[in-house]
This record gives sequence, structure tokens and C-alpha cells, in this order.
Amino acid sequence: MTQQEMIENIRQHHPHIKEVEARKLLNRASDVFCAETEISRKSWVQDSLQNKRYYGLDADIVRVLDVWIENEKIARLITPPPIEDEDYT
Repeated sequence: MTQQEMIENIRQHHPHIKEVEARKLLNRASDVFCAETEISRKSWVQDSLQNKRYYGLDADIVRVLDVWIENEKIARLITPPPIEDEDYT
């Protein structure tokens, strides 16, 4: 089913909804579905800097599954690190 066909179906039941609004709702539903089912996975690469522990993440990142540094998987911390970093904000 194409997006246009879905919009036509929506407008049959909700004739007050404009096409642009229906398209936005369908796109939002698609994003939510992909995030909840984890059907879409991507890799993200960040260069590391010496003496830096905290990095910002891209706004599109929903969940971090693994962190790897030079082909080594980094174990996830259960508790906060024992020392504070100067660059932590």
C-alpha cells in the first residue's frame, strides 16, 4: 500500500484531516514503529579524544547497543565512574 493510498483511507474515516497532516502522522507512526521494533539499525562512528570520557550523541540515535574501541567491545558501567571528568557538562 502506498502512502497516498493510506492517506485516502485515513481521509475516508476522518475527512477533516488535510493531506499534509495525514502525511506527517504517517511519517511519525513509521518513526515510532521503527524505534520500538528496532527494525532499523545503523552504525555511528565517533573519533575519540585523549582524556575525554563524555561525548554528545546524534539526535537520531534512539538506543546504544554496543561501544567498540579498536575492535574491543567496552563493558557497560552499572554505576557512575569513580572519578569526575573536567569536561563533564
